[in-house]
Amino acid sequence: MPAFAALVTYDGARFSGFQRQSEDKGPTVQGALEAVLERLTGAATAVTAAGRTDSGVHATGQVIGFVSAAEFAPATWRRAFNALLPEDVAIRAVCAVGDDFHARRSALSRRYSYRILCDLVRSPLAERYAWRRAGPLDVEAMDRAAQTLLGEHDFGAFGSSPRDSRADGFRGRTVRTMLAAGCHVRPGSDLWQGDGEMIECIFAANAFLTGMARRLVGTLVLVGEGRLSVEEFVAILVAREKAHPGAAAPAKGLCLTSAEYPAGMVSWHSED
Repeated sequence: MPAFAALVTYDGARFSGFQRQSEDKGPTVQGALEAVLERLTGAATAVTAAGRTDSGVHATGQVIGFVSAAEFAPATWRRAFNALLPEDVAIRAVCAVGDDFHARRSALSRRYSYRILCDLVRSPLAERYAWRRAGPLDVEAMDRAAQTLLGEHDFGAFGSSPRDSRADGFRGRTVRTMLAAGCHVRPGSDLWQGDGEMIECIFAANAFLTGMARRLVGTLVLVGEGRLSVEEFVAILVAREKAHPGAAAPAKGLCLTSAEYPAGMVSWHSED
């Protein structure tokens, strides 16, 4: 059957993550997409995704894949999806792909953005998509610490693999390659963030462990507060032990912004 890829954006606030749950644990993005597919085609159709975002995490560049016998053009798929999806999920583009495409396995990398608002006063609109911290943060120190993540490392201190529970003694299940990492102040301000300073942490990797991006941010914030040195941050990475002071940052500040695929595998069509 014809195969398709779609570029999805969503506000994750009310969803229990992307992945469909085995039990009724709340609505999921995958569930919403598959429900629409069934309405459009009359057949139960599974979708795969580039990243299985956690509960409350947002996306502007999630990629899904599905196959269907329905003879819709990409632009027709987009219009049909958006006519039926809930208002907090949208399809930005659709394209036909080859039989060898798989949204998760074919992806070369995923990129996440995390926003931190430094402001003494609440900013109700900004705080829907950012973690507010009352005190200032040393962004330069955070960026130096983030740079140490580049390359191949065992990120076991910051996340878990679904295979971690296997008692076979095999190591290396938590090894990932970080392709980009850094922290910077976003220029300018607006009514959403008031007078606060918005810090953005960027991570791109071949794959992420469960909870990895959020715990990295929580530990980098300790560096920004002066409670950890850059050297102590590196020691946590090297030790590969989950028992350390860095807690996971709230989900609301995290957004999956893109997934990269081999050249020519995905060519988006957004026109009507």
